[in-house]
Amino acid sequence: MRTIHANLQNEKGKLDRFFSACIGAGRAGEVMRYVPMMQLKQMQKECPFRYIRFHGIFHEEMNVVNRDENGKLSFCFQYIDMLFDMLLENNIRPIVEVGLMPDIMAKDKAYVFWWKMNKSMPKDMEEWSTLVEAFTRHITYRYGEDEIKKWYFEIWNEPNHKGFFTEYTNINAYFELYDAAALAIKKVNSAYKVGGPATAGMQWIPETIAHCRENNIPLDFITSHSYGIKGDFDPEGNAIVYIPNVDKVSNEIRVHGEYCKKEGYPLIITEWSSSFSPTDMIHDNYYNAPYILRAIKRSEGYADMFSYWTYTDIFEENGPPTNCFHGGFGLFNMNSIPKPTYHAYTFLHRLGDTELVCNDEDAYVCKSENGAQILLWNIEKPETNEGNRKYFARPLPAKKLDDATIIIEGFKPNQRYTASIETIGYGSSDAYNAYLDGNFNELPTREETAVLIEKSKPKKKTFSITSDEKGTVSFAVPQMENSADLIEIQ
Repeated sequence: MRTIHANLQNEKGKLDRFFSACIGAGRAGEVMRYVPMMQLKQMQKECPFRYIRFHGIFHEEMNVVNRDENGKLSFCFQYIDMLFDMLLENNIRPIVEVGLMPDIMAKDKAYVFWWKMNKSMPKDMEEWSTLVEAFTRHITYRYGEDEIKKWYFEIWNEPNHKGFFTEYTNINAYFELYDAAALAIKKVNSAYKVGGPATAGMQWIPETIAHCRENNIPLDFITSHSYGIKGDFDPEGNAIVYIPNVDKVSNEIRVHGEYCKKEGYPLIITEWSSSFSPTDMIHDNYYNAPYILRAIKRSEGYADMFSYWTYTDIFEENGPPTNCFHGGFGLFNMNSIPKPTYHAYTFLHRLGDTELVCNDEDAYVCKSENGAQILLWNIEKPETNEGNRKYFARPLPAKKLDDATIIIEGFKPNQRYTASIETIGYGSSDAYNAYLDGNFNELPTREETAVLIEKSKPKKKTFSITSDEKGTVSFAVPQMENSADLIEIQ
């Protein structure tokens, strides 16, 4: 029998909200569109994040770099201004991914993604430095030094991955890019924060620290990426991936977070998720909610920011998606239907600021002026030889488990309280299974979308409880496999 036991007077300390420090998005040009911006506005009301990170700030669609007939460069930051203005209006700041290479400055015509982001080195490193410095001076002029000091500048994206850098086997080529960009930013203001190496799979971290120390190059924080699966893509770009261990991400974060702490650098995970594939049906399935909750709880104290990839399915690395639910990364699907993972973040947001000591590693117990909150979940690794794309695409009815017992001490004796339970699991906060049940032949109509949005909301049950003569409340919570519950006692 699972028992979650805490005492209102036994405080662990202030809740570490590193999980809501940053959220990801595909690229700058996508975030600027109406629907992704409306999704961002809703997210910032219901589970706000402090920073956002995305690709493509210097991409051609942002109209940043031009060259005249004499070969002279000129810069225009008007679209970047529009984007940053909208973000700041919604109380979210950028972690600026500095890169990749503007096509007009690139050494090679080497592209990644359907929207063609150039992954090449520059023809001229001085031009790269000039662009980064001009960009930094411009945003300083527009927003002021005090504001930009709160931003982060991350140099490049996954330079150790063949998909994102032509010189992916040459760490020194990355250091050339990093050094030039970091020095250009610090030339504008030495207090601005620069970091990297933004690698796939938590690589090149010791090497980056050593390089910067030995060469007196600025480094204020470490960034890298971690995903919870193993496998690869088929020739069509579809995922053939599996979950090797539900703790793969958090195990990596613990190892590298401990190392970065020892070396004196904050660790910012600028991409993480259960899967690196934008066609992995785990992202749409209710299973993803307890998966990410467990990863977050086990990574507490090891990562300073933990940026989930991404907030929206309007994400075009493989081209514009054609299905309502297709395994996209987002907290919202294409139709702005919240997924179970979105509500996992709304549950986290509703936790009180004071965390209590709790005996269960798959639970948070917190308190606030309004009462106590208990967030608990359970998760089991799927017993299947199928890849995620097939396994999580079908309905997965959950097994009933034994009830969990909640025991919270420290309330007023013999007092009546109101409690509520909201659930994420099969059939609750589960729009994808409602979509399967609807047997849609085409994209949902507006009326059908409204129904699916209702189905996406967690089911809620309200009841009364009374503390005993010692001020203890205890009650049972029904449990289904791979579910998450938020209990609020007021």
